[in-house]
Amino acid sequence: MKRKANHHPCFAPGFTVSTEGYQCAVTVCTPASDEVLSNSATGLTAAEVADRRASGQGNALPDREGRTIAEILRANVLTRFNAILGVLALTVLVIGSPVDALFGIIVVLNAVIGIVQELAAKRALDRLRVQIAPTITVVRDGVDVVVPPAEIVRDDILRLRAGDQLPADGRVLDADGLETDESALTGEADPVAKKVNDEVLAGSAVVAGSGRVVVIRVGSDAWIQKLVMQARTYAPTHSELRNGVDRMLRVIGWTLVPLTALLLWSQLRADRNTKDGLVSAIAGVVGLVPQGLVLMISLAMATAVRRLAANHVVVQELQAVEGLARIDVLCIDKTGTLTTGRTTLESIEPLGSTLAELREALAALAKAEPSPTTAMLAIAPEVGEAPSWRTTSQVAFSSARKWSATSFDGHGTWLIGAPEMLLAGSTGQPVDAATARVGELAAQAKRVLLVAHADGPVGSEDSLPAGVRPMGLVVLAEEVRSDAAATLAYFAEQGVEVKVISGDNPTTVSAVAVHLGVRGAEKFADLRSSTVSIDELAESTTVFGRVSPEQKQEIVKALQRAGHVVAMTGDGVNDIPALKAADIGIAMDTATTATKAVAQLVLLDGRFDRLPGVVDEGRRVVANMERVSSLFVSKSVYAAIFAFVIGISGAGFPFLPRHLSLVSELTVGIPAFALSFRRADARTRPGYLGRVLRFAVPAGLAAAIITLTTYWLVRSTIIAGTLNEGRSASTLALGSVAFWLLYRLMRPLDRFGAALLGGLVALAAIIIAVPATRRFYALDLLPITDAFAVGVVTATSVLLLQAFLHSRQPRTPPD
Repeated sequence: MKRKANHHPCFAPGFTVSTEGYQCAVTVCTPASDEVLSNSATGLTAAEVADRRASGQGNALPDREGRTIAEILRANVLTRFNAILGVLALTVLVIGSPVDALFGIIVVLNAVIGIVQELAAKRALDRLRVQIAPTITVVRDGVDVVVPPAEIVRDDILRLRAGDQLPADGRVLDADGLETDESALTGEADPVAKKVNDEVLAGSAVVAGSGRVVVIRVGSDAWIQKLVMQARTYAPTHSELRNGVDRMLRVIGWTLVPLTALLLWSQLRADRNTKDGLVSAIAGVVGLVPQGLVLMISLAMATAVRRLAANHVVVQELQAVEGLARIDVLCIDKTGTLTTGRTTLESIEPLGSTLAELREALAALAKAEPSPTTAMLAIAPEVGEAPSWRTTSQVAFSSARKWSATSFDGHGTWLIGAPEMLLAGSTGQPVDAATARVGELAAQAKRVLLVAHADGPVGSEDSLPAGVRPMGLVVLAEEVRSDAAATLAYFAEQGVEVKVISGDNPTTVSAVAVHLGVRGAEKFADLRSSTVSIDELAESTTVFGRVSPEQKQEIVKALQRAGHVVAMTGDGVNDIPALKAADIGIAMDTATTATKAVAQLVLLDGRFDRLPGVVDEGRRVVANMERVSSLFVSKSVYAAIFAFVIGISGAGFPFLPRHLSLVSELTVGIPAFALSFRRADARTRPGYLGRVLRFAVPAGLAAAIITLTTYWLVRSTIIAGTLNEGRSASTLALGSVAFWLLYRLMRPLDRFGAALLGGLVALAAIIIAVPATRRFYALDLLPITDAFAVGVVTATSVLLLQAFLHSRQPRTPPD
């Protein structure tokens, strides 16, 4: 059984409800009891409310949205990265010096940062539920009581007025021009008239009239909750950075075991005891693991999350910061994104009266309306103080008849409504002039109301009074967001294509988009009548109108099939499938709780102009992490070469774990942290891992060659240095090459970069010069002549390599 667009019947037990692409669970609509209906004037008693709440008939919903705390802890602790470093650190702690296990701190820091950020996002989302929950008036013990939605129980009597949001499913007991906005459920902006025995659904809002409703379904039994069950499934955001690092860790994980065995065998073969051999083997392989890379990525994203939170943007997943930086298509709705959803008065045009007479009549109509429509709410503040006209009879506005009328003592009957309804059957020059002007305004996608007058009183609700004459036109417009044009211009400059997807009339949507400067906004399609496939329309069309929730999702998928990275904004339940399908889902402040739960980003204040800031943060993270990754992967490359060459040759390993920790701290860890905050404006490009490897592989190879040459020189008969002297010399050589690689990645140097590099070199010199730190890191100084020889070899090698790479003009990560 299909749900009609403008009617929600009460289905018999066992029937299944569906709506435009959604298949809901079985809904059993049990009518309210005769006792409840007979006492509808007084509502439930306090005891009846308590009984229903105790029996599980309350409107409270489960708190869980997204991952649980246990799932967050497990996802951040039980990782491949933590397993590799944790085992190595534990081994060193058991058999060696704690100083050599310093790298294990990274395991703890990385897990803590991830956990803290996800828990913070979860708490922020929980607070959102409080922010968006409206209050509602219920009748209990004969008294109107205002309560939060969670306190509603089945059979409660709700008293509805314009502006109320339905907290549960109900059936209309009585209605006075009652109309609801169901756009959050269906995407259709036109209000729906409700009469006695019609259903009203949770998530809809009252836009006109008033009435009383008996609650028939609450909590998870409500239709909207059946609809949004998919919002409770967790789907992690795609991250090229994370995926690239995971691929590297998988390769490293498979490499670690054979390299460790090879190194251990070679060290034991070199007449070393088991303890020293195992520590040396771990020193050889621990450098393969990009110890701080995952930490730096988490930290950079966490910093971005904190910055965005200060600007009222909740990031529910760290990877979403990166994701928005990679988008090339942004899908947006009209209402709530381009427009505020509010109606404004654009102009008043007299036809058969003066402007002053027309404004006076409009003011009187606004004052006489007990349940003003959104149009009348927009008109009232702009037409001045109402005259003291006495109302004699009235017909409330209805979306079915599309007009309202009020008769005033001594002033006849004034009507306002759709021009085609009020002009029906009338002829003459004023009617022709009004019809022509309405046509002109309609061609501009304007919303026009006709103000008319009749001498006689208003009669039946189904018929107009005799002698209706056009007196003027009221031109209304949707209030355009003040930040929309500038934000759309930003995305156009950045090469991001904008698609406007709406349930509204495509002509109206196109006019708004054209007004705001959306490229190609004149290309629109009405999906309710279009025979062209969505795959064909997705790339060629900019504005989509009359779009069902299922079609929204299909448009997003079609764009993805065409190779695009898609972001989607939304606020209604009908947006959930598209938000789930998009690479990045963005919820506005007016979004339902379920919609916010699905989205990776939530704009708390609903400001569309927050998005460029999110993009900038994402670009900063991606560009800087590409530089940082190049540092870490270069280290992994030269560490792998060290392990392989030493393992094959059987020579003593040229480092202790603390030596590699020192080099990593000065040339990778500290600069990586500092570089993660540099600004980056360039558009993010795919191919992160390929660019990193193109830099890191030759750089790591060069570092390994120069370092091993230095080590063998010191250990050879030429210098005949001790093992500790050889390790100290190789540490200095590796540090020098690593500083050079850092310089290449930071080019061109600005003041910050020059100060950073100079400070790190100075810190290294202090560590070597101070006896206490030199002993801590087990560094021995070579005699001056030998140190000079080693320095010349290292410097010459670096200069030759610099000249070679300059001639080849290698590609480096973007600034």
